[in-house]
Amino acid sequence: MTPTRSCLPIACAYIRARGADRLCSYGDWAALSDTCDADTASYLAHEVSDGIIAPDFTAEALEILKTKRKGGYNVVKIDPNYEP
Repeated sequence: MTPTRSCLPIACAYIRARGADRLCSYGDWAALSDTCDADTASYLAHEVSDGIIAPDFTAEALEILKTKRKGGYNVVKIDPNYEP
């Protein structure tokens, strides 16, 4: 996958990581260290993936992600202040 337009840093990082080995990422989870924005959600919507975990999601991103897998896509919000 190559961005068709300029994208925000988190979306570009996801695209580069995903493109590094397309076969190993089949059915994966996306883990983001920053807010999932609409750009990132749009790219994710077209990939085979089981879920996403991120510290936050924009309203637009959530609207996009809830259409994935007929609403059965896993969306998990993590506490950004959690320390193991």
